[in-house]
Amino acid sequence: MRKSRTSTPRLRRLLAVLTIAAACTAGVIVRGAGPDLSAMQQRVDRLEALTPRVEALSAIKRLQHAYGHYAELGLWHDFADLFADTSIGHYTTGALDREQIRALFLKDVGGGQVGLKDGRIYPHISMQPVITLAPDGKSGEGRWHIMAMLGGYQTTASWAGGVYENEYVLERGVWKIKEVRYLPQYSGRYEAPGWTTTKEPTPFHYDASRVGTPVVDVPASARATTLALSTVEGPQTLATLATRMADLAARAQHLSDEIEVTNLQHAYGYYLDRKMWDDVADLFASDGTMEIGLQGVYVGQASIRRGLNAFGRTGLTEGEVNDHIHLQTIVSVMSDARSALARGTDLGMLGSTGGRPLWTQSIYENEFVKQNGVWKIKALHVYPRFIVDAEQGWAKDAQPAPGPSREFPPDRPPTETYAIYPRFHIAPLHFDHPVTGRPPQYPEETKVPAGRPPSTSLRPRKAAPTKATPAITSVGSLESLLAATERSIERSKAYHAAENLTTAYGFYIDEFAWDDTANLFSRDGWKELSYVGTYVGRERIRQSLKVRYPNPKSPDFLTIHQVVQPVIHVSADARSAKIRTRLFQLGGPSGGEGSWISGIYENTAVDEDGSWKLSGMDLDYAWTAPSHGGWVRVKTPPAAPQVAMTKEFPPDRPLRGSIAAPFPRVHAMPFHYRNPVSGRVPPVLLP
Repeated sequence: MRKSRTSTPRLRRLLAVLTIAAACTAGVIVRGAGPDLSAMQQRVDRLEALTPRVEALSAIKRLQHAYGHYAELGLWHDFADLFADTSIGHYTTGALDREQIRALFLKDVGGGQVGLKDGRIYPHISMQPVITLAPDGKSGEGRWHIMAMLGGYQTTASWAGGVYENEYVLERGVWKIKEVRYLPQYSGRYEAPGWTTTKEPTPFHYDASRVGTPVVDVPASARATTLALSTVEGPQTLATLATRMADLAARAQHLSDEIEVTNLQHAYGYYLDRKMWDDVADLFASDGTMEIGLQGVYVGQASIRRGLNAFGRTGLTEGEVNDHIHLQTIVSVMSDARSALARGTDLGMLGSTGGRPLWTQSIYENEFVKQNGVWKIKALHVYPRFIVDAEQGWAKDAQPAPGPSREFPPDRPPTETYAIYPRFHIAPLHFDHPVTGRPPQYPEETKVPAGRPPSTSLRPRKAAPTKATPAITSVGSLESLLAATERSIERSKAYHAAENLTTAYGFYIDEFAWDDTANLFSRDGWKELSYVGTYVGRERIRQSLKVRYPNPKSPDFLTIHQVVQPVIHVSADARSAKIRTRLFQLGGPSGGEGSWISGIYENTAVDEDGSWKLSGMDLDYAWTAPSHGGWVRVKTPPAAPQVAMTKEFPPDRPLRGSIAAPFPRVHAMPFHYRNPVSGRVPPVLLP
């Protein structure tokens, strides 16, 4: 008789796969520990231990992104409930426990109420994660950049930013925040020409050797101790292994779907940047809808394509900036595995040279559908939160949301009416609380519009068999499913490793840590040094950085390389990856003129000796401008130091492109991928 130690949730998962288990029982049952079945049992054991660890990386990121969404809206009870029972928050007021955190934010930021008062602004954006998990899979650490926009209409406007070095813990089966440690890096009033920097270093919870290994691999004989279907003593039958595999396959598919939807949402943002309207429209289902603010609803691909003309003709004009930075993306895949929801922040930097620059911030709550194996946008719903003149800032300016276009009228009126900043408005969250499982605790006067999708938990979806899961009636069919699921989990793990690498790079170059930076690269990796050329090999990269920047970083100089909005495609064999990210950089001397810099990274990564490394890096700058006055005031970077370096330490290969005509000239940015829905080829497709 089998001895089962399944708990109630495990039993529910077992019931969800009874159909497949019954099919297996009716087929071949192997009663001994034969060589084939014994080896597969070890592989299933390992997969059962590895899968919850990969799920943990995703859960930690969603937990921190929920932290940002709750903070921005003043949902202080939801915010505090993200913390573990014995958690600590190291804020500027000192070390606080969970209830002290709740009281602090409710009183000092919320003024004693849930939500924000009219005229207040509080974007509190977590970005650029580097996540590493403890070997036992029960705790983890994460490094993030944090950027806050503070103040209010007709009062003050200021910036604050720095690094979070946080700890997370698996408590009673749920991931929670154990410790928040805020390390400030800069602050400043909006009307000042730049920022005031801090001089304290920001310690790292990891070293370069760990970045590409977010999950320490588990031995083949390891038994799953959390989130496992069952733990059975002794040899197992084909039926029991099949039941376990049905659960693992569904969880692997869930992780893969979550990544695909995230990639799709972020790809939308990149197409939006360049006004690639055909590509934007291609991302929608044939009956999809687009609703941006109060501009009405466009129904169907043809109408959506027509409606995009309301935002200008296709392509950027000379001197135009149209950056839509996608941050804090939270994806929830539904139990049917064919629909999903996503919430995130769209931070806009808009305008043309010599014109009026705008800061915009919006929240998107989008729906997705999977058709013939391809994820598409089912409904795009963008809620603008503020639109302000970037030269004046949010203390002096607040513009209303535009209404429907007369030239390109929508098919339907807006589904909701609301006022934006300086009025306070909440775009309802689609997900339940990731720790408590409860719906959002909105202010009493908040009304959730009728017809909103039901909220859904951010916890791992309880697995259920789908039509795509084949019946397992033989050792061969079990082997096939096991191999496919192993590859799927390895690809999801590789996604997080690749994101770690490209974001850790940004943190290291902030500190001029050139040895750590070089150690992120593979032995024969390459890096194009901007305005100089390409250096090939880890040691050549190391030396090139030290030659170009021979002096240590000045404590009075700020450089924040925020590397965000990943679109990551891992190869089918999980051995290599292509990575697109956005450079969202600010910097400058303390108290002097600050700057904004925008660019696109197209990187590659490989699995080298069991650890992921960067194998290629190419950065294309889009524009550079002073922080005060906005991105319509062009700055051209000097070229003399780079010219000198090419003579002192010549590159191995010349620059890929020309820098003869920087911004305000607009150049096509390269993409490593075709349109994920239509396959449309971008103007520049990388090999």
